[in-house]
Amino acid sequence: MTRFATAMFAATATAATLLAGLARADTTADLIALDKTWGETGIKGDAKGMEKLFAEKLVSVDQDGVRNKTQELAAVKPEPAGTTYAPTDYKVTMLGDDMAIMTHGTTGKDAHYSLHVWSKKSGQWKVVATSSTPVKSP
Repeated sequence: MTRFATAMFAATATAATLLAGLARADTTADLIALDKTWGETGIKGDAKGMEKLFAEKLVSVDQDGVRNKTQELAAVKPEPAGTTYAPTDYKVTMLGDDMAIMTHGTTGKDAHYSLHVWSKKSGQWKVVATSSTPVKSP
């Protein structure tokens, strides 16, 4: 391989790495925005809005047990006026281009830690698994 070809290969590889990093950053921002939408629709009791974010075979685990998509949506109730969704400390780990694990906490009433598994099918991100753990009161 000539020096020129080697340099071009290195430049191409560097550019591809940078673009992949930018795409992952965009995906992380997109997933965080989807999670915030989920939280806001949940506060409003908007099961239809939440339904769009859940995969058909959703598995949800919390202190009350294990639920599927239908059961999770049936449990959606509007929160009292003034309730806000205040997520903190998002971490998103990409497991390829179409799978991600997200963790975060929330503050305020019903503060909890969450773990979500997101999967991208047909160009749309959906939650396939979620788990919530209440924050212990001090």
